[in-house]
Amino acid sequence: MNDKRIYTGDINIQIKEYENDGETVIFLHFGDGNLMMWQKVVPFFQDNYHLILVDLRGHGKSDKPAEGYHIDDTAHDVVMVMKELGIKKAHVVGSSLGAETGLSMAANYPSKILSLVLDGALFSNFGPYGLWEGTEDEFNAHAVQVLEKMRNAPKKLYPSVDALVKESREDFEKHGWWSDTFEAVKRYGAIKNEEGKYKSCWSDIAEEYTKNYFFYKLEDYYQKIKCPVLMLPDEIPGQDENEKRVMESLFKLLENGKIVNVPGLIHPFGWMLEPEGACNAVLDFLDDIREK
Repeated sequence: MNDKRIYTGDINIQIKEYENDGETVIFLHFGDGNLMMWQKVVPFFQDNYHLILVDLRGHGKSDKPAEGYHIDDTAHDVVMVMKELGIKKAHVVGSSLGAETGLSMAANYPSKILSLVLDGALFSNFGPYGLWEGTEDEFNAHAVQVLEKMRNAPKKLYPSVDALVKESREDFEKHGWWSDTFEAVKRYGAIKNEEGKYKSCWSDIAEEYTKNYFFYKLEDYYQKIKCPVLMLPDEIPGQDENEKRVMESLFKLLENGKIVNVPGLIHPFGWMLEPEGACNAVLDFLDDIREK
């Protein structure tokens, strides 16, 4: 395993690389996560695949510019990492923000992508493939309200990394969502400011990301995709039926898609809790592609 810092011509992106002669699989984390989220996943793949784990811009040890958090920007970053590493094509596994980034990669750089796994990016927010049931004016007002609330919210600062981890643990344990991997993600991603206080990266970039997120038309990306796509929907009991309806509508736009329901999969944290089911679904998907 090698830690590398890759200059993309714009910013530096941090990666972990697990070398292997097999095909490349790139893993992309969720928002406010980082490459450490894949610790329990790596053992399932590293014997047969060349693995690249990426800290997306603004996260982990990658550079944190003030702007550039549209998924087309993060997709370009990852494609430039591929170029610098001499990787011509790769499978992409993405969770939430990572899934959105992978979607943009597959749509805009089709020659680079062998296949795409989506844990997230399964619905737009508004429009015929969106979840919003009100009018466009109501949706726009909602977006403005949420962004204003984010802008005015006080930034959480902690006297130590331990204090940051402690509060995160208390929050996640309420849902039964905590593991050593969660802790590793939080410790690795903690940022120290000039006053010696610690914060999450998300506190600085959440608004910049969200102002784009509200208005993505993911259907425009789905319509361009040619590679095989595996969709991994959330399996939390009581999941919104509207989400399933929209996901199935987007699925119909794909030339080569597959939906696998992994029992108990929790978006986007399943990879850090009990990843075996999701990993086996991905491995089966990759085997199917190879056989074809």
